[in-house]
Amino acid sequence: MSSFGFINLTNDYGNYQPVTEWNTVAISNLLEYKISEKDTLLKVSSDTLVSDSVKKEKKAFFEATIEYNSDDTIVFSLTGQKVFLTKNAFVKYGEIELRAYYIELDLEKKEAFAYGIKDSTGTFIDTPEFKDGAEEFTCKELKYNFDTGKGLVNEIITEQEGGFVHSEITKRIDDKTFYLRNGKYTTCDHPHPHFYVKMTKAKMIKDDKIVSGPLYLVLEDVPLPIGLPFAMFPFSSSYSSGIIVPSYGEEQRRGFNLRGGGYYWAINEYLDLAVTGDIFANGSWGGYMESSYKKRYRFNGRVATEYHSNTYGDKGLADFSESTDFAIRWNHTQDAKANPYRTFSASVNFSTSNNDRNNSQSIQKITNNQKQSSISYSKKWADSPFSLNASFRHSQNSRDTSISLTLPSMSLNMTQIYPFRTKGKSTNLKWYDKVGVSYSSKLENRINTKEKELMSSSLVKDWQNGYQHSIPISTNFKLTKDLTLSPTLNYQGVLYSKSVKKSWDATLKDGEGGVRTDTIQGFKYAHNYSTSASLSLSPKIYGMYTFKESSKLAAIRHVMTPSISVSYTPEIGIPRSKYYKTYRNEATDKDVEYSIFEGSVYGTPTGAKESGSISFGLDNNVEAKMRTANDSTGTEEFKKVKIIESLKFSTSYNMFADSLNWSNIQMSGRTKLFNQKLDLSVRSTVDPYKLNANNIRINEFGPRLTNASIDLGFSLSSKDLKGDSGKDNKNDKSAEPWRDTRYVDFDIPWSFSIDYGWTYSKPTSKSTVGQRMGVNGNFSLTPKWKVSFSSGYDFTAKEVTSSQFTITRDLHCWQMSFNTIPFGAYQSYNFRINVESSILADLKYEKKQAWQDVNF
Repeated sequence: MSSFGFINLTNDYGNYQPVTEWNTVAISNLLEYKISEKDTLLKVSSDTLVSDSVKKEKKAFFEATIEYNSDDTIVFSLTGQKVFLTKNAFVKYGEIELRAYYIELDLEKKEAFAYGIKDSTGTFIDTPEFKDGAEEFTCKELKYNFDTGKGLVNEIITEQEGGFVHSEITKRIDDKTFYLRNGKYTTCDHPHPHFYVKMTKAKMIKDDKIVSGPLYLVLEDVPLPIGLPFAMFPFSSSYSSGIIVPSYGEEQRRGFNLRGGGYYWAINEYLDLAVTGDIFANGSWGGYMESSYKKRYRFNGRVATEYHSNTYGDKGLADFSESTDFAIRWNHTQDAKANPYRTFSASVNFSTSNNDRNNSQSIQKITNNQKQSSISYSKKWADSPFSLNASFRHSQNSRDTSISLTLPSMSLNMTQIYPFRTKGKSTNLKWYDKVGVSYSSKLENRINTKEKELMSSSLVKDWQNGYQHSIPISTNFKLTKDLTLSPTLNYQGVLYSKSVKKSWDATLKDGEGGVRTDTIQGFKYAHNYSTSASLSLSPKIYGMYTFKESSKLAAIRHVMTPSISVSYTPEIGIPRSKYYKTYRNEATDKDVEYSIFEGSVYGTPTGAKESGSISFGLDNNVEAKMRTANDSTGTEEFKKVKIIESLKFSTSYNMFADSLNWSNIQMSGRTKLFNQKLDLSVRSTVDPYKLNANNIRINEFGPRLTNASIDLGFSLSSKDLKGDSGKDNKNDKSAEPWRDTRYVDFDIPWSFSIDYGWTYSKPTSKSTVGQRMGVNGNFSLTPKWKVSFSSGYDFTAKEVTSSQFTITRDLHCWQMSFNTIPFGAYQSYNFRINVESSILADLKYEKKQAWQDVNF
């Protein structure tokens, strides 16, 4: 319990006035009378504070109320105009708060003096804690003037934007400016930092920077011969421009290098720009530009470009080569709250085929041969079924340098409407109320070519373009609960900017003759229509088998979902001869039919031939119900366990084909085993017909397995081997064998996963089999050590796939890491020890070896 303090009204502590445990007193009012020096003795009466003989001279000492408290004593000295607070002392004046073991207030000078106390071990405790608005620090001893805001602080510790400032003696000029003597700057949050920059003299401007005189680095209290005559540490929370210091290294192919040096420009709070470059001893160089932008509640994004000029080998020798590479990456995201009817997004990743292999330091980028890009814009109209979409798409393969561009791709669509249905009507629908009409249209301009031929391609000759629109009309009728009839009518039209004409030319191929294809420029419109009807049935069949009540397995349920559908398309539409022509092949003396829109974007709209098919499907789901006891209530509970999540079979029969009526039989299945830890999926394709000697399908039954695949994925972690209480199952005798923890400490965090894939293909008489396996995982030897790895093996190629191993060590305020690719085309290693904080990112040591020379 806190002790009562006392008011001292005399110099000899002869008379006392009790003070309450917690005081919120306007001291300026209590002490508004300055005592005359002629009065030697003051007596306290029950109705007045001082004798009437005291000369009253009114003076306000403080402008605001002072709140104060202590756990031991509060003593007032009116003659000295001081207040003494001991043990967990606390003073608050406006926004200023001061807490310490001992605080002395000088009311006349408007000053406070505070210090802590040593415990039995000699460690200072209850040291002063000062807070003024956002400013906050701790120290060993403090002297502060409430009027001027100046102060003198011994052994201060304060945090500045992720960094920590220690100072032996600090002079506070105002709430922003401090002068330091024998200071330390560090990003280590330990009271006795593991490393710091020793500053003999320094000036600190709060939330801005520290400007220091001579300084040097100290590691584990050992001064290092690494210093500077002066330095500046910026730690502003806002953007600031500055020089980016490069890193150095060495490569076998390009020699010594400086990487990533340049300048960062903080343009404003919405936009920045970084310009950096690489330079190599053999004359190779590279340049980078990267910019980030953000508009709150609207959008944000990042743009990065790079350009490289590389030289390999020596001029005049056979191994000499030069290459020019570039890349552009752009990501743009619109905030979901920006506009509910209009969106714009971009994800661009475009580069020359050898850019990553020649210039990247990431194994993930080097082994990634596929790149895609997309820029899309969409707009919806409120209270309207119409929507507009426009996009740019790109894909490329770095292995064969093939590239595909679609620029632009646009579509205008109308969602299905019911023109004969009264607005808001949803029950008692007539047959005409179910008639739905929709509309879709799209326009594309695209090219498939090689990287080196893209820029020289002709928009008219090499690019393919076209416009297509369609109007489907559909409805459906429920004949029974599971039987549905669905008739449709569809109109389709296309517009192309060119067509083709083929003829036999006897002068080609040195007189042997050949087919001449002429391109006819000019817009040409084509259209057609078709109708069809389908009848589908998809009931659900349930099967249940129950076990005895003494069995832990309560029941097994099997759900079968068979489906059968019949579709029919009558022969209807525009005559085929309108869009299909023939020429005479004189070499074979036969007529050959061709489409005037051969090779076009959307093909040729043709009237439907009479056709009809019956499709069959069967989906299976098997679940088990297990009995579990509730430990808290003793009641019996049940848990569902999936045995087979899905097992599907499907095929179809063409009623109007003259042969090979049956399609391939498709099978797919998936499930999870071992408490959801093992993923299993299988697929297969069976061709019902035989092959002849020329590997051509013939109309004779002879089922053949043409494709099959099995994929297994297993993952396990230390968390999976713990019970609900977080303790492992050491005393659980019913635990599975693989959960025996007697010889393994599962308190060490770890995770492990392995995947296996097996493929079989036999489309003809020859078959191929492929197998591959991949493993990855991580574990912590101690809370500070972490090891991660990834590798694999290709059984077909009989070689280890890309492997990577990483070891990291947490050194509190430092971090050490070792990463290596021990074998393969990109074997390398990288050892690095660095300060964790980004403020001192350049305080590091790095040793690495880049990729070995590889013939790409």
